[in-house]
Amino acid sequence: MQRERFKVIISDCHMSAGRFFEGHLNPHEDFHADGELADLLEHFSTGQYGIDAHGPVEVELVINGDFFDFLGVPYQGEFIDVITEDISLYKTEAIIAGHPRVMAALRRFASFSGKTITYMMGNHDTDLMFDKVRERIIRELDPEGEFPGQKISVLHDRDRIELPEGVEIRHGNQFEQASMISYEKPFIDMYEGKPALNIPWGSFFVLKIVNRLKWERDYINKVRPLKAFILFGLVMDTRFSMKYCFLAAYYFFKTRLAMLPRLRSGFSAVKEFVVDAIRNEARIFMDLEKDARAILDAKKSVNTVVFGHSHRPMNRVYPDGKQYINTGTWVNMINLDWQGLGQQSGRTFALVTLDGGQAKCELRQWSGERGPHQVFQG
Repeated sequence: MQRERFKVIISDCHMSAGRFFEGHLNPHEDFHADGELADLLEHFSTGQYGIDAHGPVEVELVINGDFFDFLGVPYQGEFIDVITEDISLYKTEAIIAGHPRVMAALRRFASFSGKTITYMMGNHDTDLMFDKVRERIIRELDPEGEFPGQKISVLHDRDRIELPEGVEIRHGNQFEQASMISYEKPFIDMYEGKPALNIPWGSFFVLKIVNRLKWERDYINKVRPLKAFILFGLVMDTRFSMKYCFLAAYYFFKTRLAMLPRLRSGFSAVKEFVVDAIRNEARIFMDLEKDARAILDAKKSVNTVVFGHSHRPMNRVYPDGKQYINTGTWVNMINLDWQGLGQQSGRTFALVTLDGGQAKCELRQWSGERGPHQVFQG
């Protein structure tokens, strides 16, 4: 007899080094829901999700990218862009130490029969490309501290999980030129005898602009849509917004023009390259719905696509019965879109119920005492 199985999909928690780091209040920590996440993990490993009359209930926690935010952890006080394995291990230890309650809750979840964790990276946790970083995280989350473990998987060689029941899970960053990871070439030339991460331009943007300006406006990375933030800022906070735009343009051209020596010479080639780059990068922070719909149209066997990355929770069911879910974020966001104007508390996740070869997919929101979770209402 086939039994119900469950997938709990979360993304974009953006855990940095904790509220306090190196003796100071940490403005780069955006995750403040340690207790709520621990409660969610307890809920989905006990009670009706624990053991029933037929034995342990199978529940897989799918961490769909940007769970650890390595870009938000400084190294020796600096946000450097040449990231080696040793530097990534330093950041890993800082994040683990900064969120002990979440780490304990993940270990406890994995300790129950039938419970597993799969971590697929996004563009803020590409440090998972390093072997020792994956090993450290697996040992931290495995109930027995084993590596390799039977309970914990960390995916670093692909950007999707495809379920036979017609569900495809991706972080979503690969549809955004600024955040695209190179799985074919994850490392660049050796740095002091060690390989360094081949990070996309969007990561430079975070390291060199966002992290620098968060000291002045700690909400800078929490406002969507970006276009409205800039337009409002130019009117209401002109000096800061001008600085933001200047730095963004500077680092964009600095990183992009570094590629020009590899191209054919001539003004027309330079113009074509820059225009194409601007067109591609302009898609940053889009809601990815068109990309999800393209997958649903191209793959007849896929009925539901689940993304993260955009920080905008969505649940679209189309006339043909196909579905797009975006799991949003666990970071408090500020929405300047008229459809959802105001502050959003997040804590959204996808709950996938698998039964008899069929999948039922829902976007849910953790409510704690009131539910403890309910259908996301937008």
